Amino acid sequence: MSGSLAVSAELLTAFLLVLARVSGVVALAPLPGGSLFPVPAKIALSLVLAALLTPLAGVSGVPSGPWTLGLWVAREAGFGVGVGVALQFLAEMLGLAAQMLGFQAGYSYVNTIDPTSQVDATILNVLLTLLGGLLLFSLNLHLELVRALALSLERIPLGEFRPQLGTAERLVRLGAAVFEMAVRLAFPVIALLLMLDLVLALLSYVNARMQLLTLSFPVKMLVTMMSLSAVLAVAPRLYGRLARQALGAIFELAGR
Repeated sequence: MSGSLAVSAELLTAFLLVLARVSGVVALAPLPGGSLFPVPAKIALSLVLAALLTPLAGVSGVPSGPWTLGLWVAREAGFGVGVGVALQFLAEMLGLAAQMLGFQAGYSYVNTIDPTSQVDATILNVLLTLLGGLLLFSLNLHLELVRALALSLERIPLGEFRPQLGTAERLVRLGAAVFEMAVRLAFPVIALLLMLDLVLALLSYVNARMQLLTLSFPVKMLVTMMSLSAVLAVAPRLYGRLARQALGAIFELAGR
């Protein structure tokens, strides 16, 4: 009876630690419409993943006390948060590009002047964020994520995760790559809109009677959509390049 109780305690400890490792990933994963998911659905997903991955993990023993158990849970949660941050960078690349374009194209006009609006995301931000979520599944990044979690359970024993300085530096470089690729994606459209502003300003200077203010917003929106349709053709390639960097950081975090 005592042997069966010891095994049950080890299994329960392993499940709790794997759940802590998985929960950080599920909480921060950039799923399409993930912010609208109900909390019970995220909890259920974390429990299912933890139950499936627990057989791959092993615990050398049961923690000697609650403080030791809390330290192990904090370490596993730190691993999950690190993986989730690397995934969030993928979504932020397209979201940052949309923020750069939204104000220049006039899509942020309502959010800027309406004090009663509680929405801080423009239509371009929502569109590109949903595109990033679809690319996450089309490039099979969700499967790579599960593989990285399984590998981490084999390489890093539960309760023994310790972040390395090189991994933290790689995450910082990944953040810099997010800004670089967002600028590369948005800059052609911004440059075109700047030229359009210069043309409209020149026409207004030549003939002050021309009411170009009422035409500037629809013209800029139309030009943005036309140019953005061409620029977005390279968005999957940039997203895939950043995804490879993010997966490299995740697998390095997993101990490969």
